[in-house]
Amino acid sequence: MLTLLRTLTGLAGLGSLIIGAMWWYQPETAAGLLGASLLDGTGRTAQIGDSAAFTIGVGVLLIWGAIGQRAVFVLIGGCLIGLVAPGRILSATLHGGAVTTPEVVVEGVIFLIALMTWFAINRRRY
Repeated sequence: MLTLLRTLTGLAGLGSLIIGAMWWYQPETAAGLLGASLLDGTGRTAQIGDSAAFTIGVGVLLIWGAIGQRAVFVLIGGCLIGLVAPGRILSATLHGGAVTTPEVVVEGVIFLIALMTWFAINRRRY
């Protein structure tokens, strides 16, 4: 079971790394994957830089944690992804943003997989 969870966590991290690199090299495509459009001016600069940094950071944490069986890195990466979902929900309900149910579901699933991986790694150690 641990091997399966580590593999799923690593694949989620790899996907995050790829999307992060796309923010740098093909931002239109990366935005489209998330159902978003690129902003203009300084908004675009912040959108690309922040989105790339976030997704690459999460990817590194998930991959590093999965490969090295470092539970804390898996937990941190999973929690970062998990925090995106309530942000999307609040944006839609309080600020007139679009409802993005598929993205929220994916983020929730990645969070749950990371949480299960964190638990399985810790259980094996103690």
